[in-house]
Amino acid sequence: MSCQRYSRLVLSGAAAMRTVTHQQVRRNCNNCNKRGLSLVSCARQQVAIKESPVSGAARSPALKGITPSATDLVASLPDQEGLNVKFGDGSASQMPYVWLRDNCQCSKCYNPVALGRSFLLEDLDVNVHATKVQESEDGVEIEWSDGHSSQFTAEWLYDRAFTTSARAQQRNRYALSREPWGVEHKPAEFDYQTLMEDEKVLLDWLLTMETKGSALVKNTPNRDVAGPDLINNIAFVKQSHYGPHSPVINRENTNNVAFTNVKLGMHNDLAQYEQMAGIIFIQCVMQHQGKGGESVISDGLLAAECLRRDHPEAFQVLTTTDAYFWDKGHANFPWEMESFFKISKRPIITLNNDNEVVCVAMNNGVRHSYLDLPSHKVKKFYAALKLFNDILYDNAIRFKMEAGDMMTLDNIRCLHGREGYEDFSPRHIESSYLDWDEALCRRRRLQEKLGLFV
Repeated sequence: MSCQRYSRLVLSGAAAMRTVTHQQVRRNCNNCNKRGLSLVSCARQQVAIKESPVSGAARSPALKGITPSATDLVASLPDQEGLNVKFGDGSASQMPYVWLRDNCQCSKCYNPVALGRSFLLEDLDVNVHATKVQESEDGVEIEWSDGHSSQFTAEWLYDRAFTTSARAQQRNRYALSREPWGVEHKPAEFDYQTLMEDEKVLLDWLLTMETKGSALVKNTPNRDVAGPDLINNIAFVKQSHYGPHSPVINRENTNNVAFTNVKLGMHNDLAQYEQMAGIIFIQCVMQHQGKGGESVISDGLLAAECLRRDHPEAFQVLTTTDAYFWDKGHANFPWEMESFFKISKRPIITLNNDNEVVCVAMNNGVRHSYLDLPSHKVKKFYAALKLFNDILYDNAIRFKMEAGDMMTLDNIRCLHGREGYEDFSPRHIESSYLDWDEALCRRRRLQEKLGLFV
């Protein structure tokens, strides 16, 4: 069900108020609730902007007689940093002058077709201030100390307010909150052909991958490019030195330990890349008939948070110590890079500025023997790494894929492994990759198209 939201703007000195044109914005209430967003009142009745005295402050002629006198309508004081704005839902925000000037929406400063800023940073005065503020039909007009003038609508200001709710909404557009999982987890299932044909189902898969980091695609066609075909239905395949897809089979003289029949420890793919693959598509073309070959997956986000909670010293080690990952070799197939030599350097657990886990990098096969550490810190690093590995396995789920199954995993969050198997019957897995930039792009576009964008 959609709800209507309206914006109204009031510029006030004391209790003065004015009414402006209602602007309807469609929202999806159910979607908001699912995201944990607080819904504002369905009718934003007004926005109040406090102004302090400025020479020449003016009012819209249409408002004369229903608004206070010029002495009551004042602009911000020269020593203040911006306009103080109060919205109809009770929220309030200061709009800093420097930010308003940088985001002027006039045709000289902003290209509405390219949706990009034309205004150059070199032309910005960080001490800019308003010399005149005037209400307009649907917002506010500002004249600046640098001689420029700007217009902003109430809705534009509301959506970009520095309030807790507005900032949370923008974070949700950037990336959804992730939901950790453990041994009780059962990956959501999707039908391959439906993903190819139904955009609503594709959006559901994208949302699942972003929040849970894992999903199982069923009824995948028995062809080695089924993964790339699905990826191309979303965006573009991320190429690696293995090409657009890689057959994971037991090979002689292989260029990677994954292409054997031995047990593979929990790992991410392409940890040796500075830009790791975002989502991995692991397609089972043919499963080994007999004992072994089970898949093992675990949520690195959950394991990292368990480590942070229960073993803070080990968590500190793995978030502050860089490890080298590398891969060097020659092509096994014609579509692979003829020769390659990849090196990356990163901590096992990467945090962002909010101290949140944003990446887990574990791959024992390509973790380099070089350690950029003084010798007395080496044992602590290994102790922390081993502890983290134990937590991953303690919270892992195990299953044996069948032909037609394709496991999709958030490759910078979830780790996967494989039990060893006897090579008396063939096993054929295909892997391919999609960057998170492209997956998130498609998610936002589908939300807009389907009217589900908050």
